[in-house]
Amino acid sequence: MIEDLVALSKDPAPEKRRQLLREVADLFLSDVETYSDRSLVLFTDVLTGLLKKVDESTRAEIAERLSDAPNAGEALHMFLAYDDAEVAGPVLRNSRHLSDEVLVDIAEHKGQAHRLAIAMRESLTESVTDVLISKGESPVLRAVTSNFGAAISISSFATLADHAKADDTLLDAMSYRADMPRQVADTVLDLLSEDARIRLAALLAADRDAVRPLMEKAAALTRQKKMSRALERLETKGLIRQVRQKEMTLDQVIIWLCDRDRILDLSLVLSDFSRIDEAVATGAILKVNAAPAVILLRSLRLDEEAVRVVAAMRCRRLNLPQSMADHLVDRWRDLDEPTAQRALRFTLARRSVQQAAA
Repeated sequence: MIEDLVALSKDPAPEKRRQLLREVADLFLSDVETYSDRSLVLFTDVLTGLLKKVDESTRAEIAERLSDAPNAGEALHMFLAYDDAEVAGPVLRNSRHLSDEVLVDIAEHKGQAHRLAIAMRESLTESVTDVLISKGESPVLRAVTSNFGAAISISSFATLADHAKADDTLLDAMSYRADMPRQVADTVLDLLSEDARIRLAALLAADRDAVRPLMEKAAALTRQKKMSRALERLETKGLIRQVRQKEMTLDQVIIWLCDRDRILDLSLVLSDFSRIDEAVATGAILKVNAAPAVILLRSLRLDEEAVRVVAAMRCRRLNLPQSMADHLVDRWRDLDEPTAQRALRFTLARRSVQQAAA
C-alpha cells in the first residue's frame, strides 16, 4: 500500500493527485492504529508534498477532513494552518496539535479570517486571546467573548469593555461572562439594558467557587448544548444571593423569572427560600390542583403582584384558562400565613420521614 501511494504521488496528472490525497486522508481517518509510526510519518510526508501541488479547493477539502484527525500530526496541521483562510479555517478551529505559540504567531501575522477561526476553538488560553483582542476586530471580539472556553485576562476584559461602548452585540455577549472581573464589570453594568444588567449582576453575585469549574467545563457543556442552562442556573443562584444581601427582593426575582418563563429557575428560588426540595417546588407549581402552590406562595410572604405573575405562568404552562389564575389568587388571599407555614412544616416533616424510610 505504501509503495503504491509513493508511486502514485509521482504521477503529474492533477486528478491522480487528488485521488491520492483522498486515499491518504482516508488512512488517517480509519484503521490508523494498524499502521506503524514510520508509516504515519511517510503518509504525512506524501500528503504534505501533494498538498503543495494541488489547487486551493482540494487543499480545503482535505483540511476539512483532517482538521480533527488525532493522528494527522503537528507538522501537517501546521502546514495547513498557515495556508489561506479557506484551507486553514477548519484546522485552526479543530486541531489539537497546534500549540499556543503557533496560534499566537498566526494571530499576529495572518488576517482576520484566521483570527476568527482561532476564536472559535473549544478552548483558548489568555496568551492567545490577548492577541486576538488586541487587534480590535469586531467579529473576532464577539467570537472570543461568546466562547465560554476562552480564558480572558483582566486587561483584555477592559479592552472588550471599551469596544463594547460602540458595539451592542459585543456588549450583550459580555453580559453572559460570569468570569468578568468586578472592576471591569462595574463599567459594563452601566452600559447594559435592564435585562442584561440583571443577568450579569446575578452571575457576578454567584459563588466564585462555582464560576471557576463552570468555565473550565465550558467546552464540554457547549458541545452538549448544556452551557446555556448551566449559566441560567448559576445566574439564579446569584439572584438568590442578591435577595439574601438585600440587593433585590424575592418578589422582584420571582417576577423576573416568571416573565421569562423560567419554571426550573423559579423552582430553585422557591426551594431555597422555603427549604423544600426542588422537585417538590416544581410539582407544586405545575400541578393542576393549585393548593400546593397557594400554600407555598403564602408561606413566603409574597406580594400579590408576584403571586399573580406565578399564577399566570402556571396557566400558560398548563394550558389553563385565565380564570384559574384568578382562582389561585383568591385562594391565596383567603389563606392566612400561619396556616400556610404550618402546612409547609408538615410537608417538610412528612418528606423527611419518607426519605428516612426509603
